[in-house]
Amino acid sequence: MQLALRGLGVASIVFALACSTQGAPQGSAAPAAAGSKQPLAVVGGVEITEADLDIQGELLRLEQEIYQVKNAALEEAIAAKLIEQEAKRRGVTVEELEAKEVRSKVQEPSDLAVEAFYEQQKARIRQPLENVRDQVKQLLTNIQERDARKVLVDSLRAGADVKVMLDPPRLPVNLDSAPMRGSDKAPVLIVEFSDFQCPFCRRVQPTLSELQTKYGDKLRWSFKDLPLVSIHPEAMKAAEAARCAGDQGKFWEYRAKMFATSNISAGLHQRTAEELGLDVPKFESCVASGEYADEVQADSDEAAAMGISGTPAFLINGVLLSGAQPLEAFEEVIDRELQKAGL
Repeated sequence: MQLALRGLGVASIVFALACSTQGAPQGSAAPAAAGSKQPLAVVGGVEITEADLDIQGELLRLEQEIYQVKNAALEEAIAAKLIEQEAKRRGVTVEELEAKEVRSKVQEPSDLAVEAFYEQQKARIRQPLENVRDQVKQLLTNIQERDARKVLVDSLRAGADVKVMLDPPRLPVNLDSAPMRGSDKAPVLIVEFSDFQCPFCRRVQPTLSELQTKYGDKLRWSFKDLPLVSIHPEAMKAAEAARCAGDQGKFWEYRAKMFATSNISAGLHQRTAEELGLDVPKFESCVASGEYADEVQADSDEAAAMGISGTPAFLINGVLLSGAQPLEAFEEVIDRELQKAGL
């Protein structure tokens, strides 16, 4: 088994945890791309255009992947240039600078560290420790080197004039019926596509709370439903119930209650409505009627059209961030957006 790190410069290793379906949610056809009326084929006198292919979601996913590849390469190029310029300023070679500021910070991993890492990753490695001990030790060494290099690059970048013109793809989203909170003057809008039964959606909630605390009124929040009904049978009705609570001004409180439990059932909704002081008969009538089923489905259809098939997913000023990402991943995008806004 080969254990290795790639992109050891600025890029960090992140496992994007997400609930996902086997395919995109069912719904309306994806919107046609620009210029899609140009015929791609003619069959028996009937034209086939790009709009007929129903691949907009896949194309948008590819666009995101292309950006990620470009951005990772750009960040590594920026890091290399900063180190090169610093070496020149000090009158040393790049090799000498990295030996002093990076490799000298690396210590040989102890047997205890190797064994602890192996225990954490045993389910992924699927081999006895003795078969992979050397590879794990090298991996831990590489991680130390990556982290030390990042510290160096971050310090150099903080004092350098670095302008990044590569802009991530931005996805437009319809917020006409979406719950909103925060100032409409906030420079950053976070749109969350989520599923109340998704464990990863629940796992990311503390991170979102940290963001609220850190950035305050610089952030505005919106919520879109993406219930993955094939694996979460109670998610659809929970989404409808939250909207019914929203009719009584308690959407965000209801949302918090749903993410605070791992056991969503029909009985939970009545108890939650009582806890929040809702008009329970009115709430139950709303839920039973399926009044918001079409709006919830419309959110799922919109997600499919954008190539989003797993939860949680976030649009930060239209920039897609998929999965239960760590705080740093959100901060990177938010800080970049604030910098663009001159803040």
